[in-house]
Amino acid sequence: MPTQDRTNEFKTCVDSIRNRSSIPPRGAEVRQRLLQSSDKASGSKSEFSRMASAIGKDISSTSIKLNKLAQLAKRKTLFDDRPVEISELTFIIKQDIAHINKQIAALQAHRKQQNAQGANKTVEGKQIDEHHGNIVMMLQGKLANTSMTFKDVLEVRTQ
Repeated sequence: MPTQDRTNEFKTCVDSIRNRSSIPPRGAEVRQRLLQSSDKASGSKSEFSRMASAIGKDISSTSIKLNKLAQLAKRKTLFDDRPVEISELTFIIKQDIAHINKQIAALQAHRKQQNAQGANKTVEGKQIDEHHGNIVMMLQGKLANTSMTFKDVLEVRTQ
């Protein structure tokens, strides 16, 4: 028995039923309310998200540099040693970690500024604030892990 695609007929039927009913679909009302409330908070939310995303990318970039430094530091042969490249990478990673620390401090200041403006008076606002706090803590943890790995790599190099 051959199959017949009747998707278009189904869509036409659904559209005609929607057009005949005077009551708007329930999902559309909820969707409109959510879109309107997200428009109000989207400016500060997008700023926080943008800042957090940039910090995450910077931590990832620093981790890649750190892996390269670890590979260089583990080399034990005299002829394969690259002290200039190792010292340059060490300097760059130190700068990156200091810059990320400043970025996280700016992110925390942005979060505190949002709290001072009274953005967390509603239940949604409190949840957003808690979420932002969790993101800041996660980024601080990732930076701390990166810093500890950096310290471990430097100790391997001195041995």
